[in-house]
Amino acid sequence: MTGAAPDGADILDTPEAGRRLVLGGAVRVTGFVAGTGLAVVGAALVTRYLGPEEYGQFQTVLALVTIVQAITDLGMTALGMREYSQRHGEDRDRFLAALLGLRLVATAFGLAIAVGVAVLLGYDETMVLGAALMGVGLVFGILQGTLGIPLAAGLRIGTMTTLDLARQAALAATYAALVVAGSGVLAFYAATIPAQFAIFLITALLVRGVISLRPSFDVRAWIALIRPAVVFALAVAVGQLYVYTALILTELVTTPFETGLFAASFRVYIIVAAVPGVLVTTAFPLLSRAARDDRVRLAYATQRLFEGTALLGGAALIGCVLGAEAIIAVVAGSEYDGAIEVLQIQGVALALTFVIATWGFTLLAVHHHRSMIVANAVAMVVSTTTVLVLAAEYGAVGAAVATVLGELALAIGYVAALVQVDRQMRPEFDLVLRAMPALALGLAVGAVVPLPAVIATVVGLAVYAAALLLFRAVPDEVLEHVPGPLGARARE
Repeated sequence: MTGAAPDGADILDTPEAGRRLVLGGAVRVTGFVAGTGLAVVGAALVTRYLGPEEYGQFQTVLALVTIVQAITDLGMTALGMREYSQRHGEDRDRFLAALLGLRLVATAFGLAIAVGVAVLLGYDETMVLGAALMGVGLVFGILQGTLGIPLAAGLRIGTMTTLDLARQAALAATYAALVVAGSGVLAFYAATIPAQFAIFLITALLVRGVISLRPSFDVRAWIALIRPAVVFALAVAVGQLYVYTALILTELVTTPFETGLFAASFRVYIIVAAVPGVLVTTAFPLLSRAARDDRVRLAYATQRLFEGTALLGGAALIGCVLGAEAIIAVVAGSEYDGAIEVLQIQGVALALTFVIATWGFTLLAVHHHRSMIVANAVAMVVSTTTVLVLAAEYGAVGAAVATVLGELALAIGYVAALVQVDRQMRPEFDLVLRAMPALALGLAVGAVVPLPAVIATVVGLAVYAAALLLFRAVPDEVLEHVPGPLGARARE
């Protein structure tokens, strides 16, 4: 049965869960890097084929659909994962059937809203139809995410990684086929449909026999589910909304060209920002079970996740600062050279995004929704206000600075909320502070040595990794799996 340990116990209740998460985290990161490569190939094809202005419109519609989807989704993937991990037996089965039915109806409703909003915003016919087509792809994606909850709760990390890679590969292949065929922009809006549908079918086959694939349309069960979901959604969705709202507002207050520059950098930002979400979502079932049964275990897991994501956030910052020129060249081309500085600034936001994911999912695990709502609302106000002011004056660069300010406000709010939950949940920054010299060395070596952007990035990341080990700035659980003399020395 999914989630079972060798002795028949639930995997989440065994010591094996921690080891599986450490190794699984490495698998997820490796898979995500490969998936990112595929996403970059797809993005490079689309940006070059459509050009700055059409690509800006394409990305704007995608942001609109994502925002509406986040509102109607009510954060139910994360809610489903938490509840599935904290329930048992028939109660768990009834919950998942009701969730599947509710998400099917709610997502269809969200699709209609997305099209209506596109009309109200005065989008042209192609953009309005594009919103509808992207929405169809999202419907299949959301249903697949719901069916995949038992895989996540069972820590079947390799399977989840394979599914994600297959989705990215299918989408990149579809983009390539459309470019070769000389298709119009409308076809690119529809590109997600075949990829999402294929992964939905595969996931259904994998979980058949573990859960019922038949959705429940019990309205009373939906009402019981919606009540906690509304608060949960406010805690989750607002944090997603303000990031995408930055692109919508940028399109309203600056030129199409500046919007295109920000859209190119934003695309990279969104791709990389998914890494901490993937990692922490993988650990979320364990966090949820620990939140129910053992707060000491929860505090320990949260601290280790924070340290790990903080170190990865430093790597993301180095990659964006040193590799921005190469990244933009690959993803968008020479027409988007103005996006290089934008991406370098958003690298700071990415570093914050990595640690925010850990704190946010911990707050969700302990049902501390209201503190999250307050923190997200403050971040939304900070981001919206600064985008309107800075993007209007400085274009894409101003919008990037606003992204940093929004993430900083959210990070501060989440730390305050964790302390409010329990003082033992307060993050310890000793290891992160020991990592700061390593981060400085990585940035300095890559920036000072006159090398091409790709080589400078590789050198900077290598120096950063080596310095982390030498300065003993790596969690013990990770050190156990580091080979070679550096790993041995760090473990001494």
